Amino acid sequence: MPLWETTTTFGLPLAGTTGKLREAVRAAAVLGLLALLGYSVLTAWTVLSQLEHVTLAECKHALDVVSVRDALLCVLGYRIGTELLRAVVRARRSE
Repeated sequence: MPLWETTTTFGLPLAGTTGKLREAVRAAAVLGLLALLGYSVLTAWTVLSQLEHVTLAECKHALDVVSVRDALLCVLGYRIGTELLRAVVRARRSE
């Protein structure tokens, strides 16, 4: 019997549920993360298009162009993208 099919729950959410429900929750989570990743990429593209108008002489004003929200979304999108890529690579290796 594989480890993920054990009946012991240890208080984990979705541990005793069926495989179909678990797959549906996993698919919804992936879709949500992909939507957030898409929004972050769009924000990063907007930030880069704003920064292309900043010359090297105005470099100290570059931080005026980028808001904290935009910077956080760019970092969050990068982290989500790398984690999704790692998950895909792990899934490919396990097959």
